[in-house]
Amino acid sequence: MAWWKSFVGGNEKGFAEIKEDASEEIAGLNVKTAIEAHIKWKNRLKGAIDGSGTEVIDPNTVSRDDLCELGKWLNGEGKRRFGDHPEFGKILAHHTHFHRCAGHTLNLALDGKLIEAEQELNNGDFARVSLNVSLHLMRLWRDVGNK
Repeated sequence: MAWWKSFVGGNEKGFAEIKEDASEEIAGLNVKTAIEAHIKWKNRLKGAIDGSGTEVIDPNTVSRDDLCELGKWLNGEGKRRFGDHPEFGKILAHHTHFHRCAGHTLNLALDGKLIEAEQELNNGDFARVSLNVSLHLMRLWRDVGNK
């Protein structure tokens, strides 16, 4: 199975024609790595909620959308190369919202509102926007990186 099928499965229209050996990169961004990094945030936040996490995470840092690899790319090379592409604007908006939701979810956990934090993580804005970041990034990759 190609790497991208693990993210889109067989349900996303327009991905069926992508070559099995398609590159993971567009303009210096490894799409697979960027998506995996954002997926890992769920586990990091889960650790903060249930106490199994070992790292200290600052909600103000988590809320920033310009510190992760994807955020740096979105504000740099990605914007320069693809800023006019319709999917790029969607990624940018969802990515910003993703980090705000992650910070909010972490704040809930740190304030002892564990049930609310868990709901946010699994069914709330965090869960929805996390999926949207991945989906729109994959669509951009399909449109501009799969040539």
